[in-house]
Amino acid sequence: MRRSLRFSRKVFENIWSTRRITSMVFACQQDSFLRELRTQVLSCKSSKLADKAAYEVVLEDTVLFPEGGGQINGIEVMRVVRQGGRAIHYIPEAVPEATEVNLVIDWSRRFDHMQQHSGQHLVSAIIENKFGYETTSWELGKLRSHIELNCKKLTAEEMEWIETTANEIIRRNTPVNVHIYPDATSAKQENASTRGLPDDHEGPVRVIEIPGIDRNMCCGTHVTNLSQVQVIKLYPETESMRGGTRLFFLAGNRVLKYLGKALDNERALTKMLSVGPDDHSTAVDRIQTSLKAVNKVTKSQLKEIAQLEAYQLKATSETKTYLFIHRENGDMDYMNALVNELSDQPLPVLVTVGPDKGPGQFLLYGNEKQVAQIGPKIATLLEGKGGGKKGRFQGKANTLKTRNAVEDLLKEFFKLSVNGSE
Repeated sequence: MRRSLRFSRKVFENIWSTRRITSMVFACQQDSFLRELRTQVLSCKSSKLADKAAYEVVLEDTVLFPEGGGQINGIEVMRVVRQGGRAIHYIPEAVPEATEVNLVIDWSRRFDHMQQHSGQHLVSAIIENKFGYETTSWELGKLRSHIELNCKKLTAEEMEWIETTANEIIRRNTPVNVHIYPDATSAKQENASTRGLPDDHEGPVRVIEIPGIDRNMCCGTHVTNLSQVQVIKLYPETESMRGGTRLFFLAGNRVLKYLGKALDNERALTKMLSVGPDDHSTAVDRIQTSLKAVNKVTKSQLKEIAQLEAYQLKATSETKTYLFIHRENGDMDYMNALVNELSDQPLPVLVTVGPDKGPGQFLLYGNEKQVAQIGPKIATLLEGKGGGKKGRFQGKANTLKTRNAVEDLLKEFFKLSVNGSE
């Protein structure tokens, strides 16, 4: 079974045109390792890119590939797209027609993309050759890439086999060959898959071959030997999607960067936990168990504090028109406990919790009509949002530094209420 590869639009946009065109093969597709190229400007016209002023530049040839990055005469290229047989370069400055220019690619970015792309071809071919699962598309991400497969899931054993096999093939120094055929018919005669090529396509067809493993039409940049991919690492977790599975992977230098970050994290955890890497998970489990016990005690103590504070508030409520209390280290459980303890007295209650000048939470309890009137006003003063019913209005506050303004509002509102003005 041949693998039919479709590129994600997010990665290589406008690579093949659906219009009748005569295509060409760019210099970067003939030699992915070209870092510079002198060529000539065929046209330059004013345009826009993402609502920014830009110029569309068409060159005689190019080493700049979609999403690849680079410069034209020192001018940073904003984007490159393919339209039929032309590469459109978007740049912020005009370059006159017939000007000879020097193109320089972002080599670090180019080589990274080559490693990921060739790695994807290898992994996709291994999966289809062994399990019959086709790659329906793939995406080259900034941090990691993924392959979309037409299967429900991959087992841990299958993934281990795929990764081991891929790295064995890389160690064999396996070449990656580029074949350019004059047309699609010639490519098909050489047993190359051309699925995805428009029916009205005319001109050269480029095929990437990993001998004995894969032979598919592709317009992207690749390494010349799989040893340049260095290594492939599959993420152990896959992601289910409609009709298939996403398999995430890293290739080449991305594996080394990921390992470097993992070692930095390991070193930091070793210092914080005061145990070796092999004991990290045990130490974290122990901390989590202790934290749960502490949280349980804290909640119990906050409830007892709420009961005590409710008793004190009741003792002084005869001279008040409302009750207002703030606790910096309180939480929703504390607010509910306090309000429940005060529910048998007639005065409205407002409770706020959180840092004095930071974000927090609030709960207003009392007469249903009064709460409905003043609750939204309190939320506005606290720069937050809230809601409720049956005499309760609660929400999140983006700032508690306006509590004095809230208390002024409470004084005025309930003063008028007592006087019968509300």
